[in-house]
Amino acid sequence: MTHIKIVEMDGQLLEGIGSFCLRSKKKSEGYKGKNKWLHQQFEKGLRYVQLVEDHQQVGFIEYTDAEYSSRVVHAEGYIMIHCLWVSAVGKG
Repeated sequence: MTHIKIVEMDGQLLEGIGSFCLRSKKKSEGYKGKNKWLHQQFEKGLRYVQLVEDHQQVGFIEYTDAEYSSRVVHAEGYIMIHCLWVSAVGKG
């Protein structure tokens, strides 16, 4: 039977579990830079949520209030999705 859980990341979990970036290896400068940026953005309200199925990450979403987005948008009162990734095919 499949076991699915939703993990809301914070700085402490980020250090233990790590973030997921399809193109980055954990020891690469890009991965390290992304984690440093995530730590800074958590303090500004960034949310990073992983979807885990049977102990394997199968997706995540990274979002924040638009006024704190790393992209230039003028959308006060809205949420901005920075990144959305899903690997599970055929699950809806």
